[in-house]
Amino acid sequence: MSASLHIEGVARRGAFTLEVAFDAGPGVTVIAGPSASGKSLTLRLIAGLSPLDRGALRYGQTRWCEAPGYCLDPALRGVGYSPQEAALWSHRRVLDGLTLVAPRARALEALSRVGAEGLATRWPGTLSGGERQRVALARALSVSPRVLLLDEPWSALPRDVRAVLFDMVQRWSRDTGAVVLLVTHDADAAVSQAERVIEARPGRVVAPRSDAG
Repeated sequence: MSASLHIEGVARRGAFTLEVAFDAGPGVTVIAGPSASGKSLTLRLIAGLSPLDRGALRYGQTRWCEAPGYCLDPALRGVGYSPQEAALWSHRRVLDGLTLVAPRARALEALSRVGAEGLATRWPGTLSGGERQRVALARALSVSPRVLLLDEPWSALPRDVRAVLFDMVQRWSRDTGAVVLLVTHDADAAVSQAERVIEARPGRVVAPRSDAG
């Protein structure tokens, strides 16, 4: 059953203060903006990899975080996350790495979905940048997430391949009802197909509220 992600007055203080507030329903929401505007940190806050200093996160009627004092374990959120640096397990072949987070059949299906089934027995150190990004995307999809977080997911791939993968992710989201947040600094042609685009400015990833439920 699909639901929306609600980010309510979230703030994180550090080298600069980041403020985040928006709703994202099923489909692809693109967060576009310059480097160092807080886009990657926004995904880390949603994934539970960085703590909130203020505000709340909610998926549908399920409370994920409410600062200070409460945060649902990241493993219980149903989030798939593909970080900008791919972060593959260097000591495991591609398929063996994916089976750490998903059953073998689902891992193989995810590799096939992103056109990387031929990489299953390869070592991460032998992969090109684009191949690593495909594997990272497959890993994020293999957990059957309710919320999929993609940080510059195919920056190392040709523009035509990016468009193909964007279309695949969008169709997958529509089929499953999942929320997809895609971070990019390059608002290429594929971004125009997104259900929603949020403009990130330094220290602020904020958009008017929608009526998504």
